[in-house]
Amino acid sequence: MKVLLHLIVLFTLIFPVSVIAKNRTKTEHLVYLKGTSYELHVYKIYGREPGKTMLIIGGIQGDEPGGFLSADLYTELTLEKGNLIVVPRANFKSIILFKRGVDGDMNRIFDKENGNSMMDKVVTIIKGLMKEADVFLNLHDGYGFYRPVYINELYNPYRFGQSIIIDTDVYTCENGRELRLKEIAEQVIKNVNKKIKEEKYHMHLLNTKTDAPDTPFPEMKKTATYYALKYHCLLAFGVETSKNLPDIELKILHHNYVINEFMKIFGIVPEQPRVLLIKPVLKYVVLNINGRPLIVTNGETVFLEAESEIMVTHIESNCERGLSCDILGIGDVNDYRKPLRISHSTKIIFRKDNIKIGSVDIKIRKNNKARYWVFIVRVNKQLKAILSEEILNLKDGDEIEILKVFGDSASNIDYPINFKGFVPPGITVNTGDDRGIKITINSKKLVKKFSKNGKGILYPVVVEGLGKEAPRFWIRLSKS
Repeated sequence: MKVLLHLIVLFTLIFPVSVIAKNRTKTEHLVYLKGTSYELHVYKIYGREPGKTMLIIGGIQGDEPGGFLSADLYTELTLEKGNLIVVPRANFKSIILFKRGVDGDMNRIFDKENGNSMMDKVVTIIKGLMKEADVFLNLHDGYGFYRPVYINELYNPYRFGQSIIIDTDVYTCENGRELRLKEIAEQVIKNVNKKIKEEKYHMHLLNTKTDAPDTPFPEMKKTATYYALKYHCLLAFGVETSKNLPDIELKILHHNYVINEFMKIFGIVPEQPRVLLIKPVLKYVVLNINGRPLIVTNGETVFLEAESEIMVTHIESNCERGLSCDILGIGDVNDYRKPLRISHSTKIIFRKDNIKIGSVDIKIRKNNKARYWVFIVRVNKQLKAILSEEILNLKDGDEIEILKVFGDSASNIDYPINFKGFVPPGITVNTGDDRGIKITINSKKLVKKFSKNGKGILYPVVVEGLGKEAPRFWIRLSKS
């Protein structure tokens, strides 16, 4: 009886688990080349029921946001049937700098043997993903609007925008299998164009005839789609919206239309489609300074000793993906989670893809042994921290408000601060304390003799009451 009971328990423990696993949708998130400018995120989404697998790649060229932002949305899907492999940002370094290709065009090296550069490593990973797919979509934004006959400079056979690109009508693989690219693409285009109200934005089929001796597009032999077709017998399509569409939302929407139609054809059924484009916002960041964490908000200033080690360990935003940071003049374009030594004052720029979402100033004390002073001012409604002897560049029409000054070894004395050469309007007695006054810079109204060497270019802003060694910073006037 006990043996039977044990068998029943074992049976109920094993079989329900296998049933649940079979009917569970899941997403695998893989990260390659972590901590580099080419950090690659791959999302494998498995449906509740088995089916075809579609590989979607965006951002292989970094200045085509319609493609990578559309692909990004599909990482959030759950599927009833079939599978997706989504690589939203294939060329993250180029996306950050918003260039087609910083180290060359990634979509023109698929014909090469596996190389050792960072870009080569990304291509090798993508080639491996092709082995897992039944259909491959490479998302782009092209210039102009493809038309089979020449209409004008914007609408002609050499523009790629608003097209689905195939390398040939029918491709015969080495095993004899025929891939009917034209037939599938035409079906997608027909259904997509029903949703695009304006005919001038309709999608068209572009056959580059890549293998033909007289192909007008011989460079297509180097692309990801041609490689997938030739070496993996994989149905491969380039999807191009136009850079000349009125706005980014329309580019994303047209990419989504195309992807959704391909999913229908291959029986990939979404459970929770999500289409959402939000404005990226930086909430705060966590810095690790010499092993100690520090939470910093957008626009703040951090003061460090020279040769301090700093690492951005976390970026808190309303977006989860596409985040990077650049410590200017140090490291690379993506310094996220990299320990770096800071020897000079700089700035950390935070981005979502190519969009700057915030910054943090890093100030290095010039003499670690000496006392330092910090002036807090508001320039054109933005708070700034300025170290003693630093120069602030202003021009006529700029507004400055001097707020306070403090030092690291001084008591919290309420020191007056004097903008030498500035006389507050409408006063009979000048107290020499210009704090709290909203000063609009007018070079003609400043007293030139108080400027350095009397040239009317550099004016000192001085802490009063501390004698000859009083801390100061300088305002330099420029013409524009």
